[in-house]
Amino acid sequence: MQTTTIDSIARTAGNILSHAWKAVYDEKKDELSEMFKKFGDRAYGAWIQQFMAPVTERLAADGFIIRGGFNLNDSIENWGPPEERERCIWYIVKTAEGEELGTLVLQAYHSHRSFFMPRAPRILALEVTDREAIIAALSDASTRIRWDLREERMPQPELHSFPIQRFEYATDTSIGDGLKPAADGQLYSWNLDNALGHWGRYGWELVSVVPAGGKVIAYFKRPLID
Repeated sequence: MQTTTIDSIARTAGNILSHAWKAVYDEKKDELSEMFKKFGDRAYGAWIQQFMAPVTERLAADGFIIRGGFNLNDSIENWGPPEERERCIWYIVKTAEGEELGTLVLQAYHSHRSFFMPRAPRILALEVTDREAIIAALSDASTRIRWDLREERMPQPELHSFPIQRFEYATDTSIGDGLKPAADGQLYSWNLDNALGHWGRYGWELVSVVPAGGKVIAYFKRPLID
């Protein structure tokens, strides 16, 4: 007998989502764009309600209990610049008998400047169902950050009427190794000079250092060249 898990449910939901979100976007883009001009982010709620409908309908047909639509109280938006803001909306999944199996999380990137989705939304699976536990899980970046280089991104609209300087950023969690005394107990600056120089020769500029978890994290940036 095959065991149903929240991960397998998420795969089913993700397959439906991969087609539904774009179909609604293509069909309703003009209407939702006008709605955004009048009511702002409420347009995204209307969009989500429409493309999540076939997802929740399919899961209901499979015998699961799941609340559909878009409930602002069952979501959190903490991350990203206004041009690519990330909101996570969660849906608790239950069996027909009411047993909680886990939580599906819709990860939706959107712009606060215009009606625009920089990335395709996706479904994540969490085993927890308590609100505070869900928020705690989503606060862990490793839960949300995607590393799939094949992810679908939408063509970026013109952000300004004039060129802007863009940057890319990177971190080094081992930079503090250069601050450790050598075997003779002395602290030699060239160890740190060498580490920083290694970054600098590739155009990276050190912008900040922050202690965290017993380490020193260095933050670098450099101009982004298309």
